[in-house]
Amino acid sequence: MEAVVNNVVGFHTGTVYEDINTFLNSFDSINTSKGYEYNLRTFYMWFKGKPVETLNSDDLHIRNADMLKYRKYLESHEADYSNGTINRMIAAIQSLYVFLETNDYDVKSAVTKIKKLSDDSERSGFFHASEIEQIPSILMGTVKGFEKTMLVKMAWTTSFRKTSLLSIEWDDIVSNEDTGNYKVTTIGKGGKKHSVDIPVELYEELLHMKEIDYYAKYQDNKVFHLSTTTIQAMMDYIKAKLNISDVRNIVFHSFRNFASMFGTLEELKKHYNHSSIGVANKYYGRDEKNKSSDIGLRISDKIEDSIFEELSKDQLIALIRLQHEGSVFQMKRDAKTMISSV
Repeated sequence: MEAVVNNVVGFHTGTVYEDINTFLNSFDSINTSKGYEYNLRTFYMWFKGKPVETLNSDDLHIRNADMLKYRKYLESHEADYSNGTINRMIAAIQSLYVFLETNDYDVKSAVTKIKKLSDDSERSGFFHASEIEQIPSILMGTVKGFEKTMLVKMAWTTSFRKTSLLSIEWDDIVSNEDTGNYKVTTIGKGGKKHSVDIPVELYEELLHMKEIDYYAKYQDNKVFHLSTTTIQAMMDYIKAKLNISDVRNIVFHSFRNFASMFGTLEELKKHYNHSSIGVANKYYGRDEKNKSSDIGLRISDKIEDSIFEELSKDQLIALIRLQHEGSVFQMKRDAKTMISSV
C-alpha cells in the first residue's frame, strides 16, 4: 500500500505544464478544454518560442504591452482571424492567469486585461455586381495585375477564404469528367476538405499565369504568390478606385459573400462548406431556376441586363412574384413611388 502511495505522489512534479493541464481539465466541456489548449499553445510559441510542456515559472511573466502586441499579431495574421476568434484566443490567456495567480504563481492576472475587439460577425460587406465587373480592369494595370485578377476571380467563383486560396496548388485543380468542368479542392476552416467546380474558361485563364516572366521563378507548385500585405493594399486600391465608403466594410471576405446572390440556402450551405443551413442563413441569396449547376459555375455565367427586355409583361410580373417576399415588398414600395412621381 505504501508503494502505491509513493507512486501516486511521484506523479505530482509541480511543473508549470502539470498546473496548466489541471487548469484545462477543470472545464466541463471537452471542446472548451481543447480550444483553450490550442490557444495557449499558440500564444506561448509566439511569446516564448516554446511548447507548453517546457515552460518554467519565469516564462509566465507577462506585461499588458505583451497582450496588446499579441492581439496586433493576431489581427494581421494570414489566417484572417475574425474579431470574435481573437477575443476567444485572448480570453484563454486571461482565464489561465486568473488560475495561476490564485495558485500562488508570481503573476498578476490584471495585466492580461485588454479591451475586447468589436463584434465583427457581420464585418464583411457585399460588393455590388456592377463593382465586381469593374475590378479586373482596375487591377490589370497594377504590379502582378493579372495574378491579382485571377485571385479575385477565384475568390468570387469558389468563395474560398483567403488562406485557402493562397494554399491551392496546381495539383489541386483537376478535370471533373462528370460535369466537363474543373474541380478545385482545398482544406477549409476546421480542416474540412472542400471542392468547388470552376468553368473551363477560368482554368484556362489561370494557366496563362505560367506564361508571365516573373512566374517562372516559383517552383513550389502554388498557384498564387501574393502576400497578405499585397492583398490588403490591393483591397485598399479597389475601394479607392470604386469610391467605396469604409462604412460598407468591404474586405477580401466580401468576395466570398458575392455567391449569396446565386443560390438557395441549401445550395449555399454546400458552396460555403457550412455545417448547417443556420450558418448559411446569414449569406442568404435568391432562388434560381437553374439548380443543375454549382454556384461557382452559375457566377461565371454572364447574363446581360437586357434579358429583361425580352420578357412579356406577364412574364415579368410572374418573375417578380417568384422572388423573396421581402424583395417583392420593396419593389412594390419603389413602384408606388415611381407611379406617384409621374
